[in-house]
Amino acid sequence: MVLLLFAGFIAVTQETDLFSPFAGNRSAVNDETGFPDDYSIIYESSRGIPDWVKPARWYRSNKGGMALEEVSSGVVALRNEYALLISFVRKEKLHKNLIPFYNEDYFIEVRILYEKSNHTRTQWVLRDRNGTSRAIGVFLEPESTVSSDDNEKKLSGFIEIYNDRSYLISEYSFFDNGLKTRTDYDFKDNLLISSTVYLWEEDDNGGDYVRAYADLLRYNRSLFLRAVERVFYRESKISLSNEPLRISFPRDLSDAAHIKELLGEKLNSYPEFFGEVYVYKDEKIVYSTDERSRILSQTLYDENGAIIWVITNTWSNDRIISTLKREGDTEYLAEYVYDSSGDRILERNFKNGILERIVHTEGKTDIEELYINNVVVLRAVWEDGRKISETRVENR
Repeated sequence: MVLLLFAGFIAVTQETDLFSPFAGNRSAVNDETGFPDDYSIIYESSRGIPDWVKPARWYRSNKGGMALEEVSSGVVALRNEYALLISFVRKEKLHKNLIPFYNEDYFIEVRILYEKSNHTRTQWVLRDRNGTSRAIGVFLEPESTVSSDDNEKKLSGFIEIYNDRSYLISEYSFFDNGLKTRTDYDFKDNLLISSTVYLWEEDDNGGDYVRAYADLLRYNRSLFLRAVERVFYRESKISLSNEPLRISFPRDLSDAAHIKELLGEKLNSYPEFFGEVYVYKDEKIVYSTDERSRILSQTLYDENGAIIWVITNTWSNDRIISTLKREGDTEYLAEYVYDSSGDRILERNFKNGILERIVHTEGKTDIEELYINNVVVLRAVWEDGRKISETRVENR
């Protein structure tokens, strides 16, 4: 009898999804569409719904919000450290900042990420009928505000706009101090040739984005990036009083021989695995280098002189073979393998000694694998920086 009661309780919790954010506020499933009316899409039958548009689904996830493994219900998903809910909504539910980028041919996907059962992030994806992402938005709303104006100023997040070939053509950034920016990207023959940054300025009509500066990219005949030139604008005109900032790359062997110009701080990058790296007001980064100007370590200090994190590089000749970031009790390690030509062909990522990610590079193709408990669970293929496929790996 006890076992039967326990099994019945499990059945009820799986059916009602007690931990779902929609629990207690769910209407009956629509007979025509198969979607609950309160949060899933309802479209005219003449329009039709593509096969990839599905009712709400729950996944085991990670900090990045990836759909690693589908599970039966929210109760099961929320037992993990990270859980992800994916559903589709009507236009009325769309975040107001994304309304200007919506058209009637788009389907609105919402991805809600939970960390330890707490809602931490909502991602909006506008997809065309082919399933191609045309706009992506993530917003962090303030928990409490004094007025709606303050609420608007404290909004932070971003919007990315893509064309039908999955190229990023515009990017909007919102900061909690009220700053808003827009960056437009211009492509020619699949090459990025310029990016223009606009800053939001208030005016009597409410405000508009005003052009601030542009980065112009120059390529050689072999289509290798040769230089980047930044030009600044004043009153929508190029300002001749400001000399353009130009970053050039070596044109021949004689330029490349000046090793200090190639291995300085300006070319040291952080692995994406480390996450975003911000330096706020009154904080500082201290670099240590060797006799060849190679960066050995970077230490970030807060305004009181306390260490926030330390990044240490291990070099082999002119290549970084591993980078270690220590932040509190957490260690992030990125290891790199190169071929005989010096091109990177493998990257491994570890968190506290546990393998989480491997990227194999073959020419212009990257094969990315995500691991949980040393077992691959997701494999994605990228070409020229664009994801062309993603496959969940079933381990039985």
